[in-house]
Amino acid sequence: MVLFAAIRQHGAPEALVSDGGVVFRAKQAQHIYDRVGVLKLTIEPRQSWQSYIETAFNVQRRMADWHFAQATTWAELVTLHDQWVADYNYQVHWAHREREDNRHSPAEVLGWVHGQSYTPEELHRIFYATRFGRVLNRFGYVRFRHWRLYGERGLAGNAVAVWLYGEHLTIAFADEALAQYGVTYQPDRRQLATVVEEHRFETPYQLPQLALWDPQPDEWLTVVRVAPAAPRRPRPLLDIHQLRLFADELADVATS
Repeated sequence: MVLFAAIRQHGAPEALVSDGGVVFRAKQAQHIYDRVGVLKLTIEPRQSWQSYIETAFNVQRRMADWHFAQATTWAELVTLHDQWVADYNYQVHWAHREREDNRHSPAEVLGWVHGQSYTPEELHRIFYATRFGRVLNRFGYVRFRHWRLYGERGLAGNAVAVWLYGEHLTIAFADEALAQYGVTYQPDRRQLATVVEEHRFETPYQLPQLALWDPQPDEWLTVVRVAPAAPRRPRPLLDIHQLRLFADELADVATS
């Protein structure tokens, strides 16, 4: 989800530098790197300084940990994180204080940089193995591979993305996660054998109307197994004799 959003907003970079985490070495990730022309580089063991993201993590820890600790809800945490991103990108950085081009913040230094752009249709084809488009029904559910999964009733009728990556399935709207489920697979490694709710996120899209009561787990099912759709019966074809009779009847009606 993060890689999709980054490429959609900023284009594909020439290279991606990370540690040796399995999420970066997965076959699906390698396939996406090849499709968008990204060179994947891995830092040396125990040499975190070779990846700028480690520095960014430390800056985030020092700038935002205290503020993050004040959040009591997911919505507050998202708001505080957005504020930190703005502060980090647009405030003057000490490392740029001596630049002579009057660019003293990361946004000023790198704001003009953009990678290889792709249309939404191209990105959909590139990420087709992990990202699927669905529409929430009036109750806030999506149907995916013989399962009905709850996303958010407040977004009924809206298109969402279903991300299937390994043993995790995430429903997202506008790059914001709505719900996450744990899955297991049938022997064909395509159909889902079990789906279990892991987390439903707080979002600003919830209905303003309060529920009459707090439903218990056995009263509200966020995961429902549905039967496969029955195959359609082919329409019987008319034989030549029936077609001729039909044509004669039309001719009689036209001349009468």
